[in-house]
Amino acid sequence: MTAGPISLQVKSASLRFPPVLASIGIGLVGLVVLLAVFGPWLEPQSPSKLIGGAFDPPGATLLGTDVLGRDVFSRLIAGARLTLFVTAIATTLGFAVGAIWGFAAAELRGWFDDITESLVNILLCFPPLMMGLLVVSALSSSLPVLIGAIAFIQMPRVVRVARSVAINITTMQYVEVARARGEGLFSIMIHEILPNSLRPLGVEYGLRLTYSTLFISGLSFLGLGIQPPDADWGGLVRENLPGVQLGVYLPALLPGLAIGLFAVGLNLIVDWLGKEGARPISEELR
Repeated sequence: MTAGPISLQVKSASLRFPPVLASIGIGLVGLVVLLAVFGPWLEPQSPSKLIGGAFDPPGATLLGTDVLGRDVFSRLIAGARLTLFVTAIATTLGFAVGAIWGFAAAELRGWFDDITESLVNILLCFPPLMMGLLVVSALSSSLPVLIGAIAFIQMPRVVRVARSVAINITTMQYVEVARARGEGLFSIMIHEILPNSLRPLGVEYGLRLTYSTLFISGLSFLGLGIQPPDADWGGLVRENLPGVQLGVYLPALLPGLAIGLFAVGLNLIVDWLGKEGARPISEELR
């Protein structure tokens, strides 16, 4: 008696393309990233070079000139580069420290978890903008101080989210098996907790990146962020506000519009990732 051929059916996850709104968000964020990366090759003029009079209309230049006669288009690209650099570095730094701290609190429990929860609750009581203004006013508006201040303000919120996610993971059987094998704290955090918390942490990272963008833009608009001659988008809005009184809107309107579109793009991506993360794994494997 001969056995017939055995056929194996392998189910693969279907390829899911992002919906329309998420695609729009990816396009907006991707455009800003491209401007930031390839900005030095796209700028028609040096961002600090005086090429005309104050608030010259578009013509000789694509978008006209700003309050000092500099090219608005070049300044807009340079602002994208500096805005993205500061927000990305600050958010990543605060997120990395907060995630490690939250994972450790969830795994160690006991007195370390109690102290962590108390410190986070205390830090969250302070208004973020007030805390940022105090730090920048007391120290300086240099890039290291701004990055450190934003990272510190972001950290408690990341600790709370990472701890909440990790507490559910640390009760799983595969984590208990890892403990039984004698794996240490760092190994459990990297190999067991982190891979199973990427989705919710990715959503939180997007939210923190949006918040950092609005926060640094707000500080610059108040004159306590990135200082001239460098400027992010918030600083460009501030320095070109006199043009609004003269009926020249583009130099101040375009940076503000860029801030809004970038924030909207990030939120659309985060919303899509949140909905994807809410789907059960069994649905992904259909």
